[in-house]
Amino acid sequence: MKKNPPSLTGYDMFSIQVLFFGASAGFIYPSLIVRSTTGAYWVPLVVWAAVALLSCLLYSKLLGRLQEGKLIDRLCQSAGIPAALIICLPQLIFIFGALVVMLRAYSELITMTMLPTTPITFLNGMLLAPGALALAGMMPIARAARVLYLISTLLSVCLMLIGFSDVKWTLGGPWLFTNGDFLMIRNFYSGSFIWMGFVFTALIGSYNPRISGRYRKSYIYALLLSFPMIAGFIYLPVMTFGRELTRHLTLPYISKMDSVYHYWVVFENLTALFVSVTMLYVLLVMALKLHALGESVKSLFPRANPIWIYGIVVLLVYASASALPSWRAVEGTIFYTLGLRLYALFGFPLLGLALLSVRERKRKVAS
Repeated sequence: MKKNPPSLTGYDMFSIQVLFFGASAGFIYPSLIVRSTTGAYWVPLVVWAAVALLSCLLYSKLLGRLQEGKLIDRLCQSAGIPAALIICLPQLIFIFGALVVMLRAYSELITMTMLPTTPITFLNGMLLAPGALALAGMMPIARAARVLYLISTLLSVCLMLIGFSDVKWTLGGPWLFTNGDFLMIRNFYSGSFIWMGFVFTALIGSYNPRISGRYRKSYIYALLLSFPMIAGFIYLPVMTFGRELTRHLTLPYISKMDSVYHYWVVFENLTALFVSVTMLYVLLVMALKLHALGESVKSLFPRANPIWIYGIVVLLVYASASALPSWRAVEGTIFYTLGLRLYALFGFPLLGLALLSVRERKRKVAS
């Protein structure tokens, strides 16, 4: 009998979710939001946060139907492996695409800010560290998250407080006006990726109704803590450079860090410090995504060797990230995978609930 993996504690889940926000919101996301509206920037943030909470509740309800088991395993038992594969395939493609975008985007970030002559193919090799951590299992990822959450969040908050020391608050307006124009702009929808950390934790670990409640609460607490930080990533460059200039910056928040100069700041290059802190977030989150993808494939193909699964996934992610020709291609990939993200947010949990409901109904009829 297959042994169920240990479940994450509430603090584990909370730490992972905060790290996910930090890894996703610091460099691509500010430009997407700044270009998406002429009104208050916090409004699209609230809209997506509300959508994410609704999706998290769906996942929580789905996980609450499990009895100390993994989600993909239970779907395979309920519908059979072929049907479960069809349902899970868009989810797996979504996770794969999220890995490719995160790896390539961060490699581009390092190239733009610190190592302009270093080949992208070499920087993409950082994927080996998350790959090894993902293969080691869920609990090593959780233990790393507990430590990195404390270090990286403290450093991020310190950087943000330093950045607030030379801003003009009037440039952040309008603070209340919004006309809903962001609903017609694709950048608003492209930014959906930062709110989806709960999707990955749903695919790993063992769940029951009690752990499902812990999963939901941890995400809510992480969202409440991270929301001001996400807003800071957006408003800091705007209140420094103004709206129009910020719209034309490829990396607004990084540009803001590069503009900070105080005689009392110990580290002269705050951009390099921010990029280094972000690496803590990114490596852990890539390990989480790799583990979620690897465990899902293992559930669908139980006879496959785990080492081969993770090895092939790492090679495919590396090759795909290296094949993207430019930063614009990265941004385009974010937009064109919107359908997969919407499926991951709502289609997958709704289908999962339907499958488990049919399975329970058949069992009651048979008994």
